Amino acid sequence: MKNAKIGLRLHIFLAFLIVFLISFAVILVSFNLFVQNYIHKDATAKLNQSITLARNLATETRFFPVADFHDDDISIVVNTVVLTLKGSSDVKVSLISTDGRIQWPTTSDYIREKITTQNVINQLSKQHIPLGESGVKVIRIDESSFYIASVPIVVSRSGSVSYLLLYLDASPYFVFLKSINQLLYVILIISLFLTLLTSLIVSNSIIRSIRKLTKFASKIGSGIFQRHDFDFFDKELNELASDMNIMAEKLELSDKEQKTFFQNASHELRTPLMSIQGYAEGIRYKVFDDQESAADVIISESQRLTGMVENLLSISRLDTAAAGRQQISKQLIDLNELLESVADKVRGSALLVNKDISVHIHSKDNIILGNENDLFRAFENILSNGIRYAASNVALSISKTTPETIVVEVMDDGKGISADIMAHLFDRFARGEDGKHGIGLALVKAIITDHDGSVTASNRTDGKTGAIFQVTLHPAEQK
Repeated sequence: MKNAKIGLRLHIFLAFLIVFLISFAVILVSFNLFVQNYIHKDATAKLNQSITLARNLATETRFFPVADFHDDDISIVVNTVVLTLKGSSDVKVSLISTDGRIQWPTTSDYIREKITTQNVINQLSKQHIPLGESGVKVIRIDESSFYIASVPIVVSRSGSVSYLLLYLDASPYFVFLKSINQLLYVILIISLFLTLLTSLIVSNSIIRSIRKLTKFASKIGSGIFQRHDFDFFDKELNELASDMNIMAEKLELSDKEQKTFFQNASHELRTPLMSIQGYAEGIRYKVFDDQESAADVIISESQRLTGMVENLLSISRLDTAAAGRQQISKQLIDLNELLESVADKVRGSALLVNKDISVHIHSKDNIILGNENDLFRAFENILSNGIRYAASNVALSISKTTPETIVVEVMDDGKGISADIMAHLFDRFARGEDGKHGIGLALVKAIITDHDGSVTASNRTDGKTGAIFQVTLHPAEQK
């Protein structure tokens, strides 16, 4: 089962949404942790400050206690400490006896504080936290958090001890934090809407551009290669449009070349086929008195047709390799031995027309990486072409002009290359005077190009007539 596809608009929105939600979650968690840590540090610091102040005040006033302590009469020590602490910070103060009885506050003016103090005492009892234990403790009462500390203090001449209960209600801090969180959630909702709106604007712009390119691609697919000038806001889409226009131009050129190729190929193939058919029918109906001559023509035309088809198949294979759809195997080749083999093969046909082939090897160890069959066919075509147009001699030479360059030259003593065919000499079906089918030199260029080399043709400039074909290749160690 294929994976379900989603639209680009939804894809962009989800990307925006995921990034935003992750960022918001990180900010929200970080903010809450920071505020909670600040509340804890601030409350702890205030309580520690109050503990220090309480101890200092108790020490300074310890020589002025009353004779006994009663519920309606607080000692000078307690009065001094409590009133001083109440005015110094947010910390609340209560006086608790060792048996857990609230000794202060006692009046109705402090009824709320007394209730809170009693709740704190009850919670400390539930959690088994004794009064007088050092350090700051945190307890929960209903939905509120309280920071608690207690300090023992002498409250009578007899040395009886009570406890100053210091506590700070952190609820206002957390109410403020809750308000901030609610504001952040409102911002989240607004931001989600803006995210949706932004993603729609961005995606619509991209989708419109992509649809234009898709329509252009459909036209290319249907064989319409007309160039389109796009001006997109996005650099990447502009580059894609430019590449598509280049592709369309190349496809148009390839289409024209292919049509021309097939037209020329069909024309070139038709000629020998009609000749073969005509002579075969003549033999069948006994039109020719000399049937052996007719058979010779059929054999000759069949050989010509076979050579043409082989060349066409080779060019097609090389075109496929050049497009990256096929890999041509290559191995190390001794170019000197290859050229001698080519010369030996075509020497017989040269002797039949009273022409000679000379081979001149000016450097050793001319090893290249290549396909032996293709290179053999390429140099065979060049030599055969030279024999066809030479007056009496074709010279084949090989030399290493630089450590990175091997040059093979084929030079004849014929009439040379006419100016009207020079520019199109290596084009397919470009045929000069006395040429065959115009495939041989085109195949040479395709093979040499496949071997990262180059081939050129020119007329001799040494005062003699004739043509020079020069093939440049590279030694294997330089690849």
